[in-house]
Parts: sequence; structure tokens; C-alpha cells
Amino acid sequence: MLSGSFTKLSLTLTRRHTSLLVWMRTKHIALNEHLHRIKKSDTPDCPHCPGSKESVAHFVLVCPQYVRERFILARSLRRQARYLPYLLSDSKAVPLLINYVNSTGRLKTTFSEVPNTREQNQ
Repeated sequence: MLSGSFTKLSLTLTRRHTSLLVWMRTKHIALNEHLHRIKKSDTPDCPHCPGSKESVAHFVLVCPQYVRERFILARSLRRQARYLPYLLSDSKAVPLLINYVNSTGRLKTTFSEVPNTREQNQ
């Protein structure tokens, strides 16, 4: 059952953005850790960080490949940008997280081009 706060948050997002958020929250997303678990990838490792599993947390908070994109996210959210639960649930953070995912280009094969939240509102 969905929580009331998630339902309220999803009403402010497009269907595509809500899908991305659900996949990130459930960790059933096209990152190597999940793909390896379902036998679609040979390794759970990050393509940029051998030896580190490419999880949602690694992709959003740690991977050095996306330092620039993470800096842009942190510039808006300050210290809160370091906390994955906040990024995946706060109404201010979620649109910025979606912009982060889009700007990395990492999930383009799955989502093609996920429109930034600013583009949706115009």
C-alpha cells in the first residue's frame, strides 16, 4: 500500500517521473546491481568504478563520474543532497533528483530522454 505522502507527491509529477521515482525507491532500476540480479548484466559493478556495485545509492551519492551533476544537485539542496531517503521523498528534492538523473544520461537507454521537471512545467 502506498503512503499518503508518496501519493500526494506523485500527483505533482508526470507518469514518467513517478515511474522513475518508484523504480529508484524499490531499487528495480536499470543499474548494474539490479541488472546482474535478474541476469541481464555480467557484473553488478559500476562501469566507472570497478569493484563498487552500481546501486541507486552509488549512482546518486558516490560515483565520481557524476561529480558535476551531483554538485549542481548539492548547490540547490545543500547538505540534504547527501541523504538518499530525503532525495527520494521530499517534494522539493524529487524534481531536482529527476534533473540529476537526466543530466547524467546513465538511464537514457531505459527512459530515452526523461524531460527535466522545468521543461514539463512550461
